[in-house]
This record gives sequence, C-alpha cells and structure tokens, in this order.
Amino acid sequence: MQIVRSCNSNNKPLIPSSNWHIAIRMRGDGVKDRSIDVLSLKHFESQKVVLPQDLFMDNFTWMFYEFFKCFTFRTWLLLLLPMWLPGFLSQIKSINRIFPFKLCILVSCLVGIFLPNIYSFSHKSVLTNQLTQFSKEIVEHAPGTDTHDWETVAANLNSYFYENKAWNTEYFFFNAAECQKAFRKVLLEPFSVKKDESSKIKSFGDSVPYIEEALQVYSTEFDKKWKLFNTEKVWSPDNLEHVQLPKKTYRYKFTWVLKRIFNLWLFPAFILFLACIYVSWDKGHLFRILCCGGGFLLMVRVFQNMRPFSMHMEDKMQFLSTIINEQESGATGWDEIAKKMNRYLFEKKVWTSEEFFFDGIDCEWFFNHFFYRLLSTKKPMFDRPLNVELWPYIKEAQLTRKQAPPV
Repeated sequence: MQIVRSCNSNNKPLIPSSNWHIAIRMRGDGVKDRSIDVLSLKHFESQKVVLPQDLFMDNFTWMFYEFFKCFTFRTWLLLLLPMWLPGFLSQIKSINRIFPFKLCILVSCLVGIFLPNIYSFSHKSVLTNQLTQFSKEIVEHAPGTDTHDWETVAANLNSYFYENKAWNTEYFFFNAAECQKAFRKVLLEPFSVKKDESSKIKSFGDSVPYIEEALQVYSTEFDKKWKLFNTEKVWSPDNLEHVQLPKKTYRYKFTWVLKRIFNLWLFPAFILFLACIYVSWDKGHLFRILCCGGGFLLMVRVFQNMRPFSMHMEDKMQFLSTIINEQESGATGWDEIAKKMNRYLFEKKVWTSEEFFFDGIDCEWFFNHFFYRLLSTKKPMFDRPLNVELWPYIKEAQLTRKQAPPV
C-alpha cells in the first residue's frame, strides 16, 4: 500500500485534515494491504508539523472554535433563544411572564458553567475509545519526556480522529503538550495503578497488549533520558558558599510565605481581601476575621501546590538526582539540596528568585509530600500528577536519604 498526501504549492505538508487525500493502490498480487493501523509519516516528520497552536491566535480562540463546533454548544444556543426572547419582552413591557428575565440569565449562566465539563467529558470519552490507536502511535514514534517529541503523535491523532469521525474537527489536540498530558491521564497513570492483569483487562479490554507495548517504549526512552541526565548532563552549581537560604534572611517562615504570596498574586489577593470585607460587612467582627483568615489560608494552600506545578519533568529529575548524589546526610544534607535547587530553579527561570525552598526542612517536606507520599499511596489526585515514570528514582532517593515514610 502506498499513501499519497496532497501538499501545497510550497511543497509543504498541510495540517492533518480532510484536505489530505489517501490513494490506496493494489499490490502486484491484487491484494489490498490492510496494515494501516498507524499512519506512516516519515516524510511528514521531516517537515514542520503543523498543529492548532500554529493556526489559532491562542488557546482561547481554539477553545471557542471547538465549542462552536460542539453539538452540545449549538443545542444550548437553540434552547436559549426561546427562553431569552419572552424574558426580554417581559422586561421591556414590565409584565410578569413565565420566563422572567433574571431567570433567563441564571439558567444561561448555569448551563454555561457546565459546558466546559461536558466538553472535557467528551474529549476524554474519545480518548478512552481510541486507546489502541493512541498506543500504536506511541510505539511508532517513541516519544520521550521532551514535549517536542509529541508533536507528530498529536498531528497524527488529530487527523485520525477527524477522518474516522471520532471527533468533529481536525484540531483535537491544541499542541504537543496537550497530547503528552492526555497520555499521562488516560494511559500511563490509570494503567500503572492497576494491580493485577484481570483489573487491567476489565478497564482496558483488548487494548491491554498495545498499552503495555506503548508504556514499555516510553519507559525505555525515559530511562535513556535519565541516564543521560544523571551522568552526562550533571548540573553543578558554582559559588554555593555565598548562597544563603531564606531562613537566614527572614526572621519567620510566615514572613517568607506572605511575601511570596503577595509578590505572585498582589492584585488577586487585594481583590479577595476586599471581597471578604464586603461579604462580611454586616456579619460582625468575628465573621469578618474568619472570612479573611479563610481567604489567606486558601492562598497559602494554592502557593504550596503551585511549586510542584511550576516544575517540568527535567526539573523533577534534577531534584531527585540532587538528592541521590548529595554526600551530606541529615539536616545538613537537606540544607545543601535546598541551596542547589534554589540556584538551579532560578537559573532555569522556573522561579523568580533563589527562594524556592525556605530551608532544608521545607525541602524535605516538599519531597515527602509531593513525591514519596504519592508513591506510597499510588492513588491519582486531581491537583497533582502521579509521576509514574519517576517511581524507581523516588525510591532510590528515599533510600539514599534514609528517610522514614511520612505519616
């Protein structure tokens, strides 16, 4: 079988879409070649891969286009028209109708809130029904931890879903990062937490052998990256003797947390404070204090969770590599790890200053809470990834530090 795709006048491949035409030719023996499970795009890989992020202004315009093409969104618009018109007329004529104007606004807002959830559910449903194809693409192109490696996989799946009528547009994945994230959410993490073969078959059906092969390919690529990262790409900071941890600069950790929150979210924090004052204006001093205190504790929680989200996979690998290779032990060792990571994350522009960790105790808590605890429970949490590919190295780091499991 030979696959021929149409190209533009500049001899560049078009975005995977219905503009591609596939010509299936007969072999010499007159038998059609049916081995077209994975789109073979060796020539396409040598060219620039075009994804929706290259065609739309930003993620918002892409999302709006996807919503407009969504059947649920169109149905919502059609349902709003007969609701808004009587309500609008009743508002003008000051006549009470079955559909008051305020009720129309309320229903519209409620439905609008649920629309993104419906869209997200549809997105995930398509992926769960196409696990075999997703796995075959991974086996074919062997992507690793670099987001760039997932561009061809994303482009191929965009084309496949559209041409096989699994999705109503040719822009399923906005960019390679979305494809990589989907791989973690629907394949890597759910499959890795299954304890036995029967539970895997029950959840993934006939896709199990394809998923196992895909995860093996990804694991091989990740191990290569770790070996390269932990040996040839070892990062060694300079002039650490002049680096001070924030605990030497700030008198209390509370002061450090407060400064970080207001540096990052000064305006949102100010708006939240005003909102708390406004809501609790007639409720008494006690309620006002509780409301403002609750808002502050919420900001602290968001700050703590934001730190691991700001780290990419290479940053997490560097963190574990630093823990494993640290020669000092005990509290002194964690202080040294905190200093090195503060310098590393600042130089890599992950953090705006050399104050990512307050001290060694904060660094140790960060490792236990965001790495080792997830390894112990092996339960997916909505606000942070499981870091499945890092599990062997998290174990090694924990054993190196001789840290007892957290309570």
